[in-house]
Amino acid sequence: MEVSRESIAKAAQDARLELSPEETGLLEGRVNDVFRAAVFLHNDDLDGLEATFYPLKQESIVREDTVAGSLSVDMALANAPEVETTYILVPKIVE
Repeated sequence: MEVSRESIAKAAQDARLELSPEETGLLEGRVNDVFRAAVFLHNDDLDGLEATFYPLKQESIVREDTVAGSLSVDMALANAPEVETTYILVPKIVE
């Protein structure tokens, strides 16, 4: 299936978009690329392929969980603007 410039221009007009001739040509090429990829997937025999969730190699960017010490209450409250016993006081924002 091929999409023509006229189809792109009509769709742009229906969507109330103003496209220059260069933008229309670029969009025509991109839409046709998507259709060609869809036709390839539809027609090609994919039975022997393993399913993947993401086509590119992924590495975990999340660091390992390690047990570490935590701040003492005094250290945690040291830079708070207002403190009451072991709590940080904040302005009331709900009536």
